[in-house]
Amino acid sequence: MELDEVRCLAVLGLRRSGRPAALLARRAAPRARVVALDEGGAPPDDTVAVLQTAGVEVLVGPAAVLPDATDLLVKSPGVPDESPAVRAAVRRGVPLWSEVELACRVLPNPVVGITGTNGKTTTTELTGAILRRAGRAVAVGGNVGHALAAMPGGIPPEAVVVAELSSFQLEHIERFRPAVAVLLNLAEDHIDRHGTYRAYADAKLRVFENQTGEDVALLCADDRGVLDEAAAGRLTGAARRGWFSGEPGRREGPAGEGLVAGVDADGLLWVLRDGRVRGLCRRDALALRGDHNVLNSLAAAAAACAAGAPVAAAAETLRTFAGVPHRLQVAGVVGGVTYVNDSKATNVAATLKALTAYAGGVHLVLGGYDKGAAFGELAAATEGRVRRALLIGATAERLAAAFAARAETVGARATPYVVCGDLGSAVQTAAASARAGEVVLLSPACASWDQYRDYEQRGEHFLELVRELRAKG
Repeated sequence: MELDEVRCLAVLGLRRSGRPAALLARRAAPRARVVALDEGGAPPDDTVAVLQTAGVEVLVGPAAVLPDATDLLVKSPGVPDESPAVRAAVRRGVPLWSEVELACRVLPNPVVGITGTNGKTTTTELTGAILRRAGRAVAVGGNVGHALAAMPGGIPPEAVVVAELSSFQLEHIERFRPAVAVLLNLAEDHIDRHGTYRAYADAKLRVFENQTGEDVALLCADDRGVLDEAAAGRLTGAARRGWFSGEPGRREGPAGEGLVAGVDADGLLWVLRDGRVRGLCRRDALALRGDHNVLNSLAAAAAACAAGAPVAAAAETLRTFAGVPHRLQVAGVVGGVTYVNDSKATNVAATLKALTAYAGGVHLVLGGYDKGAAFGELAAATEGRVRRALLIGATAERLAAAFAARAETVGARATPYVVCGDLGSAVQTAAASARAGEVVLLSPACASWDQYRDYEQRGEHFLELVRELRAKG
């Protein structure tokens, strides 16, 4: 469907991406009736007034019913498919687009699209930083920063859009086509939303489906989930494929396909540019810690270079990039104990990666909203690294059961744990027992929605708790 054919366009969900999507729809389809719906009620800001002033009809709460005349529904990523309006659209055969799809119909800029289960925000911000250092106009957004729908008309046409893309944003695309698409990894996540891992992975893989031979697809050669999808032939699209790997000395990806970025046997990160291997920086010179950040750095360098950045800009940025808030962010040091905010670790795989940044002596705060993940692997992986697990939130009892099961299996090798209930109690408990040189790590392996608005609010609460500890000496 083309936007100039639309007679009645509905936008569902009026928070972060819904408001700009409704305003964009009003401009992009000037002859259409545009209706904004929010089944949860009116947003607590001026959104309703702004939309109405722009000529958008607004229906909220019980009145947020899909109009009979709707011939296109644009859905915000936070809205589940169980929404009454979504079910009505599916029942009537109304096309369903994500906000990303709407934006791409209007946005002329080249897009670097970055997806995966973990590392998306760091890689997206790092890619943007490399391009900025190279002097390129850049707009970073998508699942982080600005919604893509807010960009048309607000950024120069030569700007490169670097977009973090979630499964929720990709599941309802139609023509969205990034010039460079990156798949970092795949692991079980959002089962509460997608129902199965297969549905979740299929949504992620849609990032490649519209790419042509003019485009580039970058994939991690070290990730089992990505390799399984490649072996099964599920990586669709006609893009030129390139692989990256953090395994020292490796030069080939699956089926003998060459790497475009890697690490040599001496620990030097490199990227392939114009058919030549070009050095970036040594692994021990990377600004970001952890094995996972080697891969994030390689992916960002390869993506930025594919988008036109010189190798020198990538090399300098990898050595100086300060990281992103709520991802292995040092909150402070109190009494020789380092407090680290990794609130963005909202699934088990993210927490497993975070643990690689520390050799031991970790007091690990775990728990939150229950997305249906299993915790047995996590409980086992903490052994030898974590002094004690401090369990909070809705998943505290399921986490406790996983740690108790490990104790039955391996005895004294199992990681001790304590159910704390909330973050404040967990921080106080950790502060009472942690010794100088150790780390108190908030890396919850769960979403935040049981006790917080989002992972940012949870991370900010942790930062505030650490500030209070420092004030008390």
